[in-house]
Amino acid sequence: MMQTLSSPTLAVLIKIAVTRTAKEIHTSLLAANLDRFITETSSKERLVQTVLVDARRAAHKGDKDAHRGLLTFAKEQTSGFRHPSKLGPESLLFQLKEALLADGYDLMWDDPTIRTDIDLDSWIEIDKGPVTYHIRPTDAPGTEMAGEISALEAQLNAAGFEVALNHYKQAVDNLNHHNYEASNGALRPMLEDVTFRVAQKYGYTGASGGNAINFMVDQKKVVPEKWGRLMQGAWGISHPEGPHPGRSSADEARFRMLIITSIVRRLLQHAGL
Repeated sequence: MMQTLSSPTLAVLIKIAVTRTAKEIHTSLLAANLDRFITETSSKERLVQTVLVDARRAAHKGDKDAHRGLLTFAKEQTSGFRHPSKLGPESLLFQLKEALLADGYDLMWDDPTIRTDIDLDSWIEIDKGPVTYHIRPTDAPGTEMAGEISALEAQLNAAGFEVALNHYKQAVDNLNHHNYEASNGALRPMLEDVTFRVAQKYGYTGASGGNAINFMVDQKKVVPEKWGRLMQGAWGISHPEGPHPGRSSADEARFRMLIITSIVRRLLQHAGL
């Protein structure tokens, strides 16, 4: 299934779109080549909701034009916003930026304002035009997080690590629904259970996931030394921004998912599981 924009992101787009006129909405749909999904002309909210959901369904089935159309529609919705520096963090623009980050895209902008210093304590700002917005993928070229996630789920299932698999599915589901703190909080026990079970296979008798990693590194069990240090780093980043102490951003949650997923996959491979 092709990865595309999530339901929370579509919800933000609908909230933005309904603040536009019906004519502006239709123009945005035409610009995004999503007018082919128009099947009814009811309320603005119903129109946008139906088109975006149908386009997302088509994208999931492999329609690349539908996926590109959703991204284009998202960019179209940035027109009309005031300068980002004049908007609060709870504004729809920043809600869209946060939602897109969780889906693997970054909403960026070019600031046309020129600031010229007059002296040490004063300056003037010259507005050179409207802010220009761009949507760029956050993943490195060739990185497909959905494929890595599916592969790890299959590995955990094959190894019989049911507890870890359950925690991992919770982490993925929470990330998909933009519950970032809960996603991070579920990754930690998944990592702990896997490292503990693998270390037990090689003679570990303790009860701590962190000590299990140290055991494998110190005893040179399972993983090469450099990979062991990487695992220790993953264990470290799985702790500070979990479900309780403060808010975890979309980018942080996605980064943890990518790193921990990759490391656990390699650990299971090294262990022959």
